[in-house]
Formats: sequence, C-alpha cells, structure tokens
Amino acid sequence: MKVITGLDFAIKNSSVSLGKFDGIHLGHRFLLSRIMNQKEYIPTVFTFEMNADSPKIYTQKEKDFILEELGVAREVIFPFHEKTRNMTPEEFIKEVLVRRMDAKHICVGEDFRFGKDRQGDVHTLQMYQKEYGYQLEIIKKLTYDNEIISSTRVRELMDEGDIATVNRLLGKPYFIAGKVVHGNELGRTMEMPTANIIPESGKKLLPFGVYATTVLVDGKEYFGVTNIGRKPTIGEFSAGVETNIMDFEGNLYDREIKVVFYEFLRSEKKFDNTEQLRKQMENDREKAYQVLARMDIPARNY
Repeated sequence: MKVITGLDFAIKNSSVSLGKFDGIHLGHRFLLSRIMNQKEYIPTVFTFEMNADSPKIYTQKEKDFILEELGVAREVIFPFHEKTRNMTPEEFIKEVLVRRMDAKHICVGEDFRFGKDRQGDVHTLQMYQKEYGYQLEIIKKLTYDNEIISSTRVRELMDEGDIATVNRLLGKPYFIAGKVVHGNELGRTMEMPTANIIPESGKKLLPFGVYATTVLVDGKEYFGVTNIGRKPTIGEFSAGVETNIMDFEGNLYDREIKVVFYEFLRSEKKFDNTEQLRKQMENDREKAYQVLARMDIPARNY
C-alpha cells in the first residue's frame, strides 16, 4: 500500500472513502468493501493526521497494517493545520478530492462532515457531484444489538472490559503491535520468559489484567498469555504489555510482534513474592491454553 502524506501530491483514478477510521470496525470495513468493488478505479482511503485529543484504538502504523491487509492500494493522510482547517467545503472538494485525488467514486457514511467548521456534509457532496464528475455513494450506519457501531462505542466497551463484543464490532480481534524491548528479565529467571512491548503514546489499551492471546512472530502464530499493566509485584509503574509466548524459543529483542487479544482471564494483582507470581503465571498459561483451544483459535505451532 502506498502511503501519501502532506499536501503536495497528485494521484489518478480514485475510488475513495473518507473518515478517521479509528479501529476500522465493521462499519468502516463495509465502506472499504464498497471502494474495493469499484474494479475500474483504484481503492484509496483518505484519512486525517492523528492527533492526541483522545486515545486511539489503533496507532497509525497498526491502522496501515489493517488497510493493507484488506487490499487498499493507497492511503492519503491529510495534515490538519490552519490552512487545511479553514478550507471551505467546496475548496476541499475541488482542490483535494477532484484536483489532487482525481476522485471518480466517493463513498462516505451518512454523518460525514468536512470543511471549515464542519460545514460540509453528504448533501454538499451531492450538490457538486454533477459539476465535478464523481459518483457519490452514501452508506447508512451499521448497527449491532440495535446500537450504532462506532469507534466511540468500541472505546466504551474496551473500558468496560467487554473484549468479546469489542472483537465482534472490530470484525477481527483487537491487537497491539510493537517492537520487543528489554525488561527486567524476571520471567526468564522463573523459566517463563516474556516479550515486552511499550505501547505507543495515545494507544487505547484494554483494562489492566491478564488475557488469553495469540502472538504473531515472523508470520507464525503462537498461543500466549499477556499482562497489560504496571507489574505491581516488582514495583514498576509505567504501563506495559508483557507476553509469555508458549512453545517459542529465540531472541525477540528489537523485533516486531503482534499480540492479539481474545479473552480476559483475571485482574492485575500484587503478590507477596516472586514464587507466588510464578505459580500464578503457570496457572494463567494453562487457563489461556484451555480458552484458546476451546475457542478453536488456530495456532500454527501446535
């Protein structure tokens, strides 16, 4: 997938969907399926530069991974600053969608807004489609359990710890991707080594605790058990993601892995000593294995 940033670009023959696409949930995936179906045009996503106003379900890097996996050919990451923020809706259509992106087909949700003070909406796009020669497709909001599927709802469910519904609404299980960093190596001393990831700033995390997970390493998937939290037993305070990968041997330092979350096992807990922690980790491993096997999660190493 080609990723385009900044304002100085020109592409041709686009079938484009526009939005923030945080989480790339089922509603987003349906929008993207519509641009993928336009075989005569190139499937292109227009999204906005991420800011720190609220935690994001997926980082930009994680979002790029999903879009590429879905088959999107191009992603335009539009800067949000004084100049772009003050573009009128017609300026945005003419200068960005038509002149720079050569949009032939535009697909947006029914509540999409754009331009200065969010003055533009789907009616604005409808009004100009004949003049600028694009085809407009407006998609109604999808619902689940009689509620609209939205990134806001997914984040609320994450806060509630309802990972099962989060995964349903996302279309695929929630994950954290990142580079393995050095930890205190306590797990190694207990013959239960762990891979540590420091989440990127602004990444939305599940509630602190232990989860049944799978871990993708170099295209291979392994069962895992993952702790999100601050390691209270050993006195660490910055939030981290620590995973024991079952039946894996090798050095993962400075390598990228992807941790996929399936079920909450228990809350984070402070133990009196490391021996209690070791016994609990063994129990967590066994429970995680049982959970993943029951859910028929494929792990190619088993």
